[in-house]
Amino acid sequence: MLMTVAEFRQALGRDIEPLVVRLQALTGRGGPDEADSWRMSLPKLAEAIAEPALAHLHLYFAGTGYVALEYQLPAASSWCDAVLLGRRADRPTAVVVELKDWLTRGDRPGPYEGLMERAGQLVLHPADQVRGYVEYCRRFHSAVQDHGADVQGCVLFTRDYFADRYVESPNDRLVREYPCFTMAPAIVREALAEYLSHRISVPDATFAQDFADGRYRQDRGFVRQIGEQILKPDKGPFGLLDNQRRAYATVRARIEDNVLGQGAQRRQVILIEGPPGSGKSVLAARIWATFVTDKRLPDGGVVLTTTSTAQTSNWSELFQTAARTRAARGVVKRAASYVPVTTHTLGQLRKRLGKDFAKDPTTWRESIKLLRNRGIPFQDGAQDEQYLVSIVDEAHALINPEHVEGRGQFGFAPTLGPLAWHVIRSSTVSIFLLDAEQGFRDRENTTLEDIRRWATELGAQVTDRISLEGAQFRCAGSTEYVAWVESVLRGDPPDRAASLARVWRQVLDFRILDSPAALESALRERVAAGRSARLLASYARPWKTKGAARPHALPPPQQDFHERYLDDRQIRHWSKVWNFIPQNGTNYTWFIQAPQGTEMRDDPLCEVGCPYVVRGFDFDHTGVLWLSDLVRRGARWQVNLDQVHDSGLLTSVRAARRERHDGAAHAKLRQSLVQAYRILLTRVIFGCYLWFEDKETRSYVLACLGESDARA
Repeated sequence: MLMTVAEFRQALGRDIEPLVVRLQALTGRGGPDEADSWRMSLPKLAEAIAEPALAHLHLYFAGTGYVALEYQLPAASSWCDAVLLGRRADRPTAVVVELKDWLTRGDRPGPYEGLMERAGQLVLHPADQVRGYVEYCRRFHSAVQDHGADVQGCVLFTRDYFADRYVESPNDRLVREYPCFTMAPAIVREALAEYLSHRISVPDATFAQDFADGRYRQDRGFVRQIGEQILKPDKGPFGLLDNQRRAYATVRARIEDNVLGQGAQRRQVILIEGPPGSGKSVLAARIWATFVTDKRLPDGGVVLTTTSTAQTSNWSELFQTAARTRAARGVVKRAASYVPVTTHTLGQLRKRLGKDFAKDPTTWRESIKLLRNRGIPFQDGAQDEQYLVSIVDEAHALINPEHVEGRGQFGFAPTLGPLAWHVIRSSTVSIFLLDAEQGFRDRENTTLEDIRRWATELGAQVTDRISLEGAQFRCAGSTEYVAWVESVLRGDPPDRAASLARVWRQVLDFRILDSPAALESALRERVAAGRSARLLASYARPWKTKGAARPHALPPPQQDFHERYLDDRQIRHWSKVWNFIPQNGTNYTWFIQAPQGTEMRDDPLCEVGCPYVVRGFDFDHTGVLWLSDLVRRGARWQVNLDQVHDSGLLTSVRAARRERHDGAAHAKLRQSLVQAYRILLTRVIFGCYLWFEDKETRSYVLACLGESDARA
């Protein structure tokens, strides 16, 4: 919502309710908490920019200066509370203002820069939030690049006068660049007024409008810098071998011929398939880095596309680490962002076009045509061929609503078509890296055949499948181990699997322990030796601690895992929590990367990770809790429906419960659990340790190792 400062002040001077209603319609955030926050904070912002100390800048702060309220960053899901837009000297300027209607007394600095302890939880420091917005605009905002604009940012606490703890170490350097102000009279009159007057002085209507209409555009020099960091020889994790190099060379050849060569560009779809540990993610990073460092590359964004919240947060953190700036996160895009309109916009369209518009997922093509015919603009990040190259890692997790399991509430509008179709439509080159056997949730249902069909429909040239089979960078480099895992999960006769085990057991440390405590003890020996290690399990325990501020401090019986076992004939319990996800349930780096200041940094075995969070990542050693959701009975695998708690499998569980006998629905759910255990058992580099809740399952796996169960 772009308006002049005078219009903003007048709107608040009359009655704030019409403005609140407009903001609710704009953002789709109609809850009472959000409305109350606007009612409290926006008048304070108006009061601050009406400060007499800014009277000498009356042309801006009392006249035709511009402010954008609830500004959504181009092709991103982040919203800035307010952006002041104008000019200082000969340069356009944008000042991002983050409004916090917080009571801050009792808050204290977090364990490292960018975090605060608030109400018993670690939250993102508002100045770090502003830093992310500012750096994103500097690197990816078309108007900032076109106008050579300066972008700055600050925080305004609109409720409490006290924010001293927010400027203390380790956040002191952060707030020097992105300062925090309160509504204390002296602060507003002096510090805030001085800050604003040094950064903005006169209106610039052209820049303000261009900023409001801005689009996502990569700063090629910046992304080239990130690419060069990834391509450096000392960046060992991004090195390529054997089939990876062949796939890499094949992709480069296709780009040379069809993108960098002579003649018109034509849509390209490149398919790369490989089993766990074959190096798909490393290959994705290298391909991305090669493209963005090639100075011959035409204009257009080159983005890494992710298919899950866990993957998004971890890839964003990896790119930030490589570039040493938060802005690097901007080259990572969610697959859901390729959908033409948001769920909020779709709701508004249904008010205009009828409540049944785009309700039927089987007619999604007709809905897309109607959007085009009516001239309804696609959102930034989802326009036709907006990106030069989209590299989709873990593409097997893309959602296809053509089938019933791909329908539901996923944070985007699945009734507007398959995610992969939109990726192809929005890109000149689409590269999909996938392993069909790692899509274990109901909605993860995109296949190679689907992608080929959609590519043909959109007029794209499709490569032959590029295979990474035969390469193995986990599991002690043993393809035989992966083959053994698949043999066990197929339910092969034990002697067949045992013949494979005789090969890989010479190189991989594999142990079956008698209790979860013994499992943890064995892993702690590896941690003490300097190895990385994690505890893993399928989703066979309910998430009791979800929403808890400090789950690790809960009494053992209230934690997610409270396992009973015998030790020297004494009944004992082993207790852990599921992987803790702070910051509104989006930051999965805490379990995978264990950043400084987290419980996982202090103790990497204090939590248990599920298949969703660890898919695509690996550790030196893992401890897998094989629970009773997938059990061996006689000569076959069976599912215990009461032990399946994964929200991503609810549709399959309901269907299986409706069956009188073990039929097609049971088989489908059983295959999903098999794929989940395949993920868990292939995250390891050097050693995998297991504990079995079920005795018969343990005996079968031991037999597949060529051993007998002494406890049977």
